[in-house]
Amino acid sequence: MAQEDMNVIIPPEMMQEIVRVASETAIEKFQHEAERNRKAVKDKRLHNTKLLLQNYHCFVEHSKSAVYEASQLTEDDDFEELMEELMSQSDGRVRVPVVRSIQESAAHTRIIVQHIDRMLEYYKFRCEHSKRAEEMRRYRTIYDLYIAPEPKTQQQIADEEHVDLSTVFRDQKAGISKLSALIFGWLD
Repeated sequence: MAQEDMNVIIPPEMMQEIVRVASETAIEKFQHEAERNRKAVKDKRLHNTKLLLQNYHCFVEHSKSAVYEASQLTEDDDFEELMEELMSQSDGRVRVPVVRSIQESAAHTRIIVQHIDRMLEYYKFRCEHSKRAEEMRRYRTIYDLYIAPEPKTQQQIADEEHVDLSTVFRDQKAGISKLSALIFGWLD
């Protein structure tokens, strides 16, 4: 009897409706998933931009101070200590790949720093030529929080700019979003 129930004949109009509804549901599900993935990529880029800005000074220092050649050592450097540290990472002898990886890391970091610097310059240029005064305030907020030799707190910026603390947070978020588009490419 169960086998007989499965052999139901569906009229063509009803079959067309079933196919239409199934297709629309599949398309809607696909579009929802694509939008969710796009937002995840955007969120990751914003997070990465914030990390780059937060670590900007460390990157600058690393790109300037990485030691990968003997000629970079100064009289104050303890050559024995440096060699001991390098050997502890190997089988008892200094291997060229260890030194080369330090050199490559410093080069990559220099490229990142130069890219950030150029995008910050372009962002500043765009803000200076904007007709909206808050654009320049947003640039100053990003600069003061992350790039300035002596970074400031959000509260210090709010006091200096004569704005509410929530405005500083909004400016920070908007500035990071603009920089993220410049550093990694457009987000939308």
